[in-house]
Amino acid sequence: MTLFVVLNALMYSLAAAPAAHGHAAHAPHGAHAAPAAPAAPAPSASPVVPSAPAAPAAPTAAAGTADYFAALPESYFCIEASSGAVLDESNPDIQRPPASMIKMMLMLMVDEGAQAGRWNYDTVITVSKNAEGMGGTQVYVKTGETYPLSKLMPAVAVASANDAAMAVAEGLWGSKDAYIEAMNKRAQELGMKQSKFNSVHGLPPGKGQEFDLTTARDMARLGQECVKHPQILEWTSQKELTFRESDGTKQSTNKLLGVVAGVDGLKTGYIRAAGFCITVTAQREGIRLIVVVMGDSKHERSERAQEVLEASFKKMKRVRPVVAGASIGKPIPVTNGVAPSVGLVSKGFLEAVVRNDDVKDLKVEVSVPTEIKAPVPAGATVGKVSLKLGDTLFGETELVTASAVEAKGLWRRMGEWTGLK
Repeated sequence: MTLFVVLNALMYSLAAAPAAHGHAAHAPHGAHAAPAAPAAPAPSASPVVPSAPAAPAAPTAAAGTADYFAALPESYFCIEASSGAVLDESNPDIQRPPASMIKMMLMLMVDEGAQAGRWNYDTVITVSKNAEGMGGTQVYVKTGETYPLSKLMPAVAVASANDAAMAVAEGLWGSKDAYIEAMNKRAQELGMKQSKFNSVHGLPPGKGQEFDLTTARDMARLGQECVKHPQILEWTSQKELTFRESDGTKQSTNKLLGVVAGVDGLKTGYIRAAGFCITVTAQREGIRLIVVVMGDSKHERSERAQEVLEASFKKMKRVRPVVAGASIGKPIPVTNGVAPSVGLVSKGFLEAVVRNDDVKDLKVEVSVPTEIKAPVPAGATVGKVSLKLGDTLFGETELVTASAVEAKGLWRRMGEWTGLK
């Protein structure tokens, strides 16, 4: 048994489960609801940083088995995508199978490889016998058939096709094992410290194999990276897919698409051990959130995700305290200039997505020299302005002169020296 499962088993023997932040606890798939504990403090506005694991009541099944994972309480985790600020959570560090949400790793790594020039979406993938033999959800590709990458990836993202996922992994990385090794390496680079993946697709393990393991916190980190890729959101925002005309239309399993405002991804998953899971993202008024829900029933998965999204959007605000061309700070003295000083304006804008309560604590900091020497052209860069919240830097832009200041001529300087005008 891996260290992950041993630690997971030990964690549940320590204490009773804490209550969800501001929500009634739902019974997980195939399990009873954990007893409530005193309310936890409000979520921190800091980026995603692993916290002490939750300690729900210990399942009675043997650790690492499907029954053990199926008996775990629900997990959910919500972050703001640009900063990683945590907005809501319940049992976010319970290790459990992600089921088909593991395919988000494939989506990310495929598009990263395309951007790096390792392949492109016209790259032809030949289906192996191994890929054809995948169980679960499929688009029924056959051994020896060839498809462009652009055809297979929507099948992975929308239809959750296990056979298409395996074909892509083998076709681009050379073998299943090579892909899994690369996937785990990339997950660790992303900071997904509680994740260990053993499959391409998230199906239940075969005899002698182990479940894929991750946490709601780690999946939110993966989602945070995925939403940086427009190509991924183009796939995951599709409500339906036609892989072959003869097979008809396959519907996305993300039932929040077209139902909840702003939802455009990312991935669902289900196996008995995992329960019904979803990583969902939505963007409204320039604010993008990511919610991960794991270990629920089919109906409660979508219900919980929508509930957390709606509540979390109300907590956030996008503000732009500095606009391009705005006058910033005091005029700066100009030595030897026909004018004693010159005003400064921002070259660009500065904005931040923060909690409503944090807006008042945003700081605009100006960094300029004590004086500048003439001649000074209009638009000359002389400093910068920054937007911060505590130690978090949201951005900075150049400060430029609002107008030109000519240097004093010789006769004017001589007049000033002699007291003559």
